[in-house]
Amino acid sequence: MDIKIFHTNDIHSYLSNYKKITRYILDIKSEANNILYLDLGDHVDRSHPYTEATLGLANVALLNEAQVDVVTIGNNEGITLNFEDFNRLYQEANFKVTCCNLYDEQGQLPHHIDKSVIIEKHGIKFGIIGATAEFTPFYKALGWDVTDPMSAIATEIQSIRPSVDVVIVLSHLGKFFDRTLAESHPEIDLILGAHTHHYFEHGEMVNGVLIGAAGRYGEYLGEVTLSFDGHTLKRKSARLINTDDIRNTEDDYYAKGKALLAHKITDRYTEFPRRLYSASFTTYLLAQKLMDFTNSDGALINSGLIVNGYTGHALTQYDLHKMLPHPINPVRITLTGRELKEVINMSQQHAYRDEIVKGFGFRGDIFGMYVLHNIGYIQSQQRYFIGTEEIDNHKTYQLATLDMYTFGRFFPQFVQNEKEYFMPEFLRDIMKTAIENNEYNS
Repeated sequence: MDIKIFHTNDIHSYLSNYKKITRYILDIKSEANNILYLDLGDHVDRSHPYTEATLGLANVALLNEAQVDVVTIGNNEGITLNFEDFNRLYQEANFKVTCCNLYDEQGQLPHHIDKSVIIEKHGIKFGIIGATAEFTPFYKALGWDVTDPMSAIATEIQSIRPSVDVVIVLSHLGKFFDRTLAESHPEIDLILGAHTHHYFEHGEMVNGVLIGAAGRYGEYLGEVTLSFDGHTLKRKSARLINTDDIRNTEDDYYAKGKALLAHKITDRYTEFPRRLYSASFTTYLLAQKLMDFTNSDGALINSGLIVNGYTGHALTQYDLHKMLPHPINPVRITLTGRELKEVINMSQQHAYRDEIVKGFGFRGDIFGMYVLHNIGYIQSQQRYFIGTEEIDNHKTYQLATLDMYTFGRFFPQFVQNEKEYFMPEFLRDIMKTAIENNEYNS
């Protein structure tokens, strides 16, 4: 007896690809009853207007349509929705959701989520455990407690192993974690991995554990074949299906999202230009309102955040979403004067100005130039200012900036310093408030 497991991960609301995958899976399911379909999270991405307009509920409806059996959550489900919206996300799901390492402040699992799931197929019992990435400060700011996934998974394995024939871990934890997990727990039969957008063409065998991963954006569909003699798993293999080889299907998801975001924010004539290699009114306004929102002394952003400019009389939510599609949150970082000067100097090197940045929440293309607000310097004299006051090496200052800068790639100073994340607000929420309240002149 063979059981085939199809798996997707990190779709990130690439819904055209996902529609192809859906049709492919449904065609196979119509001809065979030995199929399981599992999704590894980050299906939701609010950079797509349909996802934004429905706060992810459209993605759940599409997962229902694809007849997915079990999913786990990614960081995009967990930390780009506010507490109430995440608790509502799976209320209409026709599938099971598992995540063993996320709780509210009262120690309760999110609504409609279980620590593990047991599914029976042809008399064979599959124990499926999900876990998600440990983005502790982000979850904490939203009212969640994300725990150590290794110990949570180990506890759940111990709980379900005696009751099942096969243990599968749905891991939104990354390639290196998955390998460590397999080394530590050979009693796992299959790990399906996500989060780091990696893929294994024929799986990877580690300590007798098969690891599968299918990249990102629906570029691949993963297929695992488990062969049984009675209830005993005898063989396991993996392969990837390139979705470029699957027939295209027309979809209208983008148009649906645009229609749902048609509400006008203002009737005023507005000009919000996009400039990559110089400051603009748009970056000035965003930086100023970011500084005000976080009650900081100055602000630091990059010009590439403005993905599309806008000129016209009827700015809609869709137009603003096109301008700032990112799931990026504000952060306030405490720096000494000496550290702030280092950051100013680094920003003026514009090290990423022509780089196409992927990940970190950034949903633009070119990174562009750093833009400072309420921060000045006289390079020839090595003098630095907050407003009109010269920066003192020994004083502390509050800098308003972006959560994407705190992961270590851009400014190493930001990793260890005291910081406060402002959630669930995105940059576009701050801009929307400014426009609605006419807090600008363009």
